[in-house]
Amino acid sequence: MLNRLMFQASRKLEMPKNRLLPYLLVCTSFILLNTYAIINGSYWVSYLPVLVAIFLMVFFELERALLLLTFLIPLSINFDDIGYGLGISLPDEPFIILIMFLSVFKIFIKSEYHLDVFRHPITVALLINFGWMLFTAFTSDMPFVSLKFMLSRFWYIVVFYFMAVMLFIKRENISKYLWLYIASLSLVIIYALIRHGAAGFTRETSYTLMQPFYAAHGIYAAAIAFFIPFLVISCVFYNRFLSHGISRILVLLVLGLFAAGLVFSFTRAAWLSVMGLAFILVPLMLRVRLRTLVLLVGTGLLLFVVFQNQVYYVLSKTQDVSSSDLSVHLKSVANVKSDASNAERINRWMSAIGMFKERPITGFGPGTYMFCYAPFQQSNYTTIISTNFGDVGNAHSEYLGPLAESGVMGLLTLLILIYVVLQTAFRLFYDGRTAYVRYMALSVMLGLITYLIHGVMNNYIESDKIAVLWWGGMAVITALDLYHNHSKNQA
Repeated sequence: MLNRLMFQASRKLEMPKNRLLPYLLVCTSFILLNTYAIINGSYWVSYLPVLVAIFLMVFFELERALLLLTFLIPLSINFDDIGYGLGISLPDEPFIILIMFLSVFKIFIKSEYHLDVFRHPITVALLINFGWMLFTAFTSDMPFVSLKFMLSRFWYIVVFYFMAVMLFIKRENISKYLWLYIASLSLVIIYALIRHGAAGFTRETSYTLMQPFYAAHGIYAAAIAFFIPFLVISCVFYNRFLSHGISRILVLLVLGLFAAGLVFSFTRAAWLSVMGLAFILVPLMLRVRLRTLVLLVGTGLLLFVVFQNQVYYVLSKTQDVSSSDLSVHLKSVANVKSDASNAERINRWMSAIGMFKERPITGFGPGTYMFCYAPFQQSNYTTIISTNFGDVGNAHSEYLGPLAESGVMGLLTLLILIYVVLQTAFRLFYDGRTAYVRYMALSVMLGLITYLIHGVMNNYIESDKIAVLWWGGMAVITALDLYHNHSKNQA
């Protein structure tokens, strides 16, 4: 009897010959093809199993693929030239492209998507902004550059907004999405701090120590700043907010690590973005409505424009320049005369305004600023790091860049999108039916605000490291509003 049972079990474990043969043929064919490719100096065939695995995961386990993508993005490395003037970020971009194609297939062909997402005010505002930018891509001075820019923007929006909203229908996926990015970013921070410590924690060495994972220290610092509010709120409201088993001690340790990473990034814009939250938290605690804050900010901007010459004169008296001394480095933000980095920003901003005056309606086309700004540089604003060719960067502003590239409607539609996102988040925080909805909306909104402040001085939305947070943050707020703000039970 026992022998018979063992025989039957072995028969079940044995793979039938008619199923074994295809596997053997595939493996043998791959080995032969890869050997032939290596002999001829070509190594791309070696990556085929990885690509096939990615394809199968995206096709059959899309939810897990999106979460894995979130973890991989901070650890991905950008290769500027892989041939034919093209660059790629590995391993995240193959994931993004495959998810984008599969998403379009599901949305438009199989109709496997919740149409209520398209009716949400955030989605409507996002599509209006994207639609106007696409229109200006066809009126662009450089249509190929603009269409390439819009293709990149398209797949970021599809993957990190539209598919992320579906991912966030499950509430636990919101926390997973944020914590997976935090986990991999923590590894990068530890890596950067170890290298920085070996170099003596000097400002001069801080700009490249997070490479090859983050191309610029500003992108690295902006990502860290985004999570500071989330980590603080997770600590303060631990019992009512965190429900996935992460201990408060671990959260405190991660918060300390992120604070150290932010400080030693020597990124003044990121420092200011976190400090600026203090001016937002007070009105939030007093339940001030967003339109009141917008009115105050608008009044401040109007006064700045009216008295800009006097402001520039006062700032030009500041003598502090970038330094390894943290207090001096922070004070140097106001130095627009002898601090080359600040002065060059003024040059880029004035060039963007000049481009806008030249073409106020449609601009020069999305993604064209760096190719077109050179003739708009004014001699009284150029610096020792300016070039006559104007080929060393972007507008250093998430607001003036769209103004120059897509005209007044490019900026206006962006501001409307931001207003709708913040308005929704304010409402969820003030009137959310569960503690989870209120605190998650608050933490993500404050994270987005850190980038909105940072965006005055830099623009990184086209970087995958920031796009996953920017569009993903909007997706979190949309999902909270659509799917998680209905139960009256305490979360």
